[in-house]
Amino acid sequence: MSDNLQKISDTVWELPATYKQGMRVPARIIATEKLVREMDDAVYQQISNVATLPGITRYALCMPDGHSGYGFPIGGVAAMDVHEGGVISPGGIGFDINCGMRLVITNLTHDDVQPHLREIVDRLYERVPAGVGSHGFLKLSRQDFRDLVEQGARWCIERNYGWEDDLDVTEENGCISGA
Repeated sequence: MSDNLQKISDTVWELPATYKQGMRVPARIIATEKLVREMDDAVYQQISNVATLPGITRYALCMPDGHSGYGFPIGGVAAMDVHEGGVISPGGIGFDINCGMRLVITNLTHDDVQPHLREIVDRLYERVPAGVGSHGFLKLSRQDFRDLVEQGARWCIERNYGWEDDLDVTEENGCISGA
């Protein structure tokens, strides 16, 4: 953990704009102290580099899953003002593996889950493909793949790979028009 990291709250940590020459805004990490302590030093360097980009507004942010990435840290977020020289950087994070965070809403409480946490994590690890060269259970024809790309989460729901309610908690209802 960087000595320059300032605790703003229990889940917000800040590298001030004075941390590195050229930073236009502070860099903030949104995570518990335990998660921040487990982040490697490259995360601090990468998120402070993001804070030097032209047109960046307010903060360079790193989410709780922050780890060393391609340019930005994985979990890095930045808003740019095009009127201030802002940039669009599709390669900032990297675009090769399509990492994503998801929200799953259940009626389970912490007390329900806690006794089974190890089993849940193990089961997720078994069932969710991870790493270079991983393969999923779903094989698609070219047309199915095109349909999936165009329809997004709706395509999955129509084939019983999700629930209608998932759309309400998925960015852009699971399909960004024109993307």
